[in-house]
Amino acid sequence: MFLIKVLINNQSIGRMSFRGRDIVIGAIFSGLGVVFPIMFHLVGLGSVFLPMFLPVVTAGFLVSFPVAFSIGLVTPLFSSVITGMPPIFPPVAPVMCIELSILTGCASLFYRNLRWNIWISLVCAIVFSRTVYLVIILLIVPLMKLPPGVLTIAAAISGIPGIILMIAVVPPTVKMVEKKFQFF
Repeated sequence: MFLIKVLINNQSIGRMSFRGRDIVIGAIFSGLGVVFPIMFHLVGLGSVFLPMFLPVVTAGFLVSFPVAFSIGLVTPLFSSVITGMPPIFPPVAPVMCIELSILTGCASLFYRNLRWNIWISLVCAIVFSRTVYLVIILLIVPLMKLPPGVLTIAAAISGIPGIILMIAVVPPTVKMVEKKFQFF
């Protein structure tokens, strides 16, 4: 309820207005969200480091909520169409769309709207998005006739290196970009 009240009271979200700067930054970081996984896979680091998440969540801290949410929603689909990764079926891309939109939306909401500390904003956004991810996995597993325990445990621990990398890299990157380009 609290989050809904914040969303309604925020003028930029209530009117769905945002600056052109947000769209440009969103497009740049969404493009990086397509390029990073390609680079990570080329050197054998693969999806365990969540390479798409790095630029996309960084953008979430720099742009308004509607743009941040949109970046998280469209980047996996855009990447899937362009590169074939993540695949549409099994439903990796659709699940990533939901998870990344929650991650980027929460990052923007907590950091830009509620003015939380960047580290707390990131950790809370990760917790929310990973919780949603696990719920989606629990809902999808019976449909695919897979054992629920194995896939849920694998889903929970598979992204730990990527989460650690995100926590280490994203906040300093955001602070550097804000300082260099004088955001806010």
